[in-house]
Parts: sequence; structure tokens; C-alpha cells
Amino acid sequence: MSRFWQRAIVSRSLADWLILPLWAVLDRLLSKRRERWAFFVHPLKTDQFVENSRAVYEHVKNDPNLHKVVFCRDSNASRLRLEPGINTRLVELQSLSGLWHLARCGTYLLTNSIAMDVSWRWTEGGFSVPKASLTRRVVVNLWHGIPLKRLFALSASQEVRARADRSRYRLVERAHYSGLVCSSDVDSYAMAAIFHPLPHERMWITGLPRNDFLRMSHERLPAFLRDEVELIRRLRGSRRLVTYAPTFRDSQVQASQCYQFSEQQIEQLRQLMNKHHAVFGFRMHYFRKGDQLFNMERYIDGRLLIDLGHQVIHEIAPVLRESDVVITDYSSVYIDALYIEKPVFSFAYDLEHYRTQQNGLLYDMQLAFPGPVLSDFDQLLQAVDRELSSPQQTQSERYETAKKFFFNHRDDRNAARVVDRLHSLMEKGR
Repeated sequence: MSRFWQRAIVSRSLADWLILPLWAVLDRLLSKRRERWAFFVHPLKTDQFVENSRAVYEHVKNDPNLHKVVFCRDSNASRLRLEPGINTRLVELQSLSGLWHLARCGTYLLTNSIAMDVSWRWTEGGFSVPKASLTRRVVVNLWHGIPLKRLFALSASQEVRARADRSRYRLVERAHYSGLVCSSDVDSYAMAAIFHPLPHERMWITGLPRNDFLRMSHERLPAFLRDEVELIRRLRGSRRLVTYAPTFRDSQVQASQCYQFSEQQIEQLRQLMNKHHAVFGFRMHYFRKGDQLFNMERYIDGRLLIDLGHQVIHEIAPVLRESDVVITDYSSVYIDALYIEKPVFSFAYDLEHYRTQQNGLLYDMQLAFPGPVLSDFDQLLQAVDRELSSPQQTQSERYETAKKFFFNHRDDRNAARVVDRLHSLMEKGR
């Protein structure tokens, strides 16, 4: 019984037809405590507890008035690198113990959605979603970024939209969020459209908690982030760091292809790095799907081309703090770079296809992107060469306009603002 309590060893049919339906009834009957906050490991990087959820946890971990329950998956708890906190408990999500603690928590702090964060995963594929009561607790979505791409209700194609919302519960839960974190007035309207039917008045323009990790001093960073900063410093040495972080490509969309670098282009990159006493860091999107991947991975040599992937550096903050130049395509990682005034470049080699056949873009790139938008490799190489030779992008009026577009706050108090809003909701519920 103890193994079953700690970790579910059941079939999917037993879970779907008995355990989870019974839990849904229990969840609607059992009393909730709003000061019992549920945090969840990343739904896809299950050995990592990162991003906005981690930033909020770090802010409250020593608060004796809150009970923090961090839900982990499998045997990965030891790799979460949690520093000791007051009234903190690690619980295996896919277990009877996990269901009990889920039912007791009166506040859910999501990193993506209940449908993803709380789901039970099966070795043969697929998932089952515990149908949590959405009206008897506070549910806040700590969405991980400021979207540049069209998502969910705004996806450019019906095919992409259908895949994103294949769990019906995901559509239902949006209407019941008590809050959804946003970064600016403009961002709040985009998020309200993406997360329809959630009303705009429930957008919390607090700023993104994880951006605190960009602004706070090195000494105030959690230990695991300080360690990652030190690792990057060892990899780069005294050289400047050029970071390339492309976005996710959906291999199921026709003609959606990751950029494939030629041997000649790789050699040109190496020459450019040598010229400017720099190193080129590659960070692929964590969601890997299909066989079409960026072939940059094959050229990583640990000397001029280094691996800054998610298995090496869990959070983006250490990478951006140490970067001198940031290259992406349509990833909102460039918006994070603006938070600490790093020059950015868009390698938009398939811009028209991405606009019309893939996720699509919320904003015109000429409006929302403060650096050059480049369609081929030679243009990219020349633009980076100019910036490394004579840095000037961050002083431009266009760069300043983009910062105002995306940020109402530019400090290290984003997590504090979220926690203040949560405490207000707790007071109202008493």
C-alpha cells in the first residue's frame, strides 16, 4: 500500500474510469486552504522546476504563513535543486498522496495549464487529466513568457489550433483563472485574446517573476542560478558570448523546417568568433518533436561553438545575463534580452511561411523587433559583425520604443507584485 500511496502503479483504464473520477468528487467536497500553495515542475522538462513558478517559490519559500507543496514527477525530485524552505513539501504528482495534496491545496500556481501541469502521463503514450474544481480554489497561470507568436485561440492555422487545444479541459479551465500574469498593457490585451474567454480584468500586469533573475545582483540569485552563471563563465572564459536561441518548430506542419547550416557557414561563424574574441552558444528550444532538428548541434566543439541547451543550463536568465549578443528567429527570448538591454537579431529565414502556415506572429516584426530582421545567413553574419565591431543597437530610439511596448516594470520586483495580488485574493476569501 505504501508504494501505491507514494507512486501510482496502475493502468490507464483504472485511473480514467475509477481513481480520477472519484478524486474529482472528493475534490469538490474537501475543504481547501488558500494558504496551501501548489507549485508544479515543468510539464515537459519534468526534472526541472524553473521559470515564473520557481521565481515565485523563491520569493515565498521562507514565509512561515504559507505551506508550499511542490509536485514532482517520477524520481526527479533530487534534480530540482531546491534550497531548504519553511513549510515546504515535495510530493510525487502521479500518486494517491499527490491526489490528496492536490485536493487540499487552495491555490494552484500553474506554469502552463492544469491540463498539462497536473496530468498523469502514461508510458505507452497519452495523458489523463484530474478534473480539479475551478470554482473552489484560486488558480493563477504564471505563463512563462511574453508571446510573440500566435497561440491557442489566435493560432494562424486551424490545424495548429486544434493540436494546442486537443484537451477539452484546457479550454474550460481558461475561463476560471483568477489571474494571468502579463508584462505590459499591450501584452495584457494579447494575452486576453490568446486565453479567450478569460476576461481582460483578470490580467495581472505584474511583470514576469522570472525576469527578477535577470535584474537581481549575482549574490541574491538562488544557488542553482549562481552555479549556472559560473558554468557559462568557465565555458566562455574572457571571450564575448553570442547566443543563438531559435524557437520551436512543429514538424507536423508541412514545410516547417529547422535551419540547416552548411559546412562553409559553420566555418564562417568560427572565423567571426575568432575575429572578435567571442564564442557562439547554441540553445535549442526544449520541446523537441520530429526528426527535423537544427543541425547546429552536430558542430558543437566546446571551444568556439558551445552547448547552452536546457540539459546544461536550465534557466534562460544565466544565458542572457552572460550574453553580449542574442540571435533568435521568432522566439520571445529576445524580449527577455531587452529587459537587460542586450542587442538582438532575428534570423527570419522562413518569415512568410511562419506567418501563414505555422504559429503566425502577433505583431509586425518591424514594429516589435528592435534589431535587424534578416532573411539569409550572409546578412546575419554581416549584421553581427557590425554590432561586435561597434555596439550601438541598444542606444537607438527603436530599441527604447520596444522596451516601452513590452514592459510596464523593469525591476526585480515582479514576483513580489504577484505575491501581493495572491495575498489580496486570500484576504477576500476569508
